Amino acid sequence: MHAFANKSRLVQQLASARSKTLNRTYIGQRRDIRSFLHTHRRIDNPVKTEPNGAGSTRGLSPEADNGEIIRGRTTGEIIGDIGRPIGTALGNVAASTASMLTGISITTTTNQGPTWNNHGAFVWHVGFNTTGRTGWIIQDVVNTWRAKDARGNAVPSPVTPHFLEAWAVDNTGKVTPSIGTDNDYWDNPNLVATYGAVEGHLATRAKLYFTKTDPAAQGFIKNNPATNAAGLLSSTTTPANLGIVRLYRYAQSTWDSTGAAPIHFGSAGP
Repeated sequence: MHAFANKSRLVQQLASARSKTLNRTYIGQRRDIRSFLHTHRRIDNPVKTEPNGAGSTRGLSPEADNGEIIRGRTTGEIIGDIGRPIGTALGNVAASTASMLTGISITTTTNQGPTWNNHGAFVWHVGFNTTGRTGWIIQDVVNTWRAKDARGNAVPSPVTPHFLEAWAVDNTGKVTPSIGTDNDYWDNPNLVATYGAVEGHLATRAKLYFTKTDPAAQGFIKNNPATNAAGLLSSTTTPANLGIVRLYRYAQSTWDSTGAAPIHFGSAGP
């Protein structure tokens, strides 16, 4: 997902394997889950942050003094970092209920990481598992970024604030593209090589859906220059009828390479 993740490797290694065109199927809503949708939507996005430019207000509380840095984070970022895991957990309670009612679930298997190394370097590789068949997994990604160099100058964000990316699911549940058992990489390199000594904060939130509609028919394209998805089908426009969120994910990082000893910490899941 991340801007620095070379997702094109997933496609390059599978260039000889052509995916089949999927039949478009309308997914109706069963009556026994309609009453559940209202509760689910209230839980959806319990921790909401808007993509902003570097140095602008962010976090959950507009009253927080977001300019005050406390061990690499503004007060607003601290609030967001506390709320984000809680919101993800609550969302996944609803997603679990939805899976019991509909029979469709999405889970992840962590194959590497999550690891927070010096100078903003981060590694997290996961595989996707789903009970859905012959369709697509759509991941809706929201990124927020704040960073500045040792002179206090804002560092522009390399990540797309909002985009969606897709993986195909065959009739056995196999998810592609993949490299081995990995489907998604949330990786950042050592940022000193690109930006020099900087301090900052990066938060990523994702919602995963299962759909029967081919995303290519909804404007998703490979190697989309407007997203960070590389060779995956992706778009910055949310398509209609995605249905219920099947899984919520998040990762957050705070780093500071401007001091005598670099720091980098965070949390992620699932």
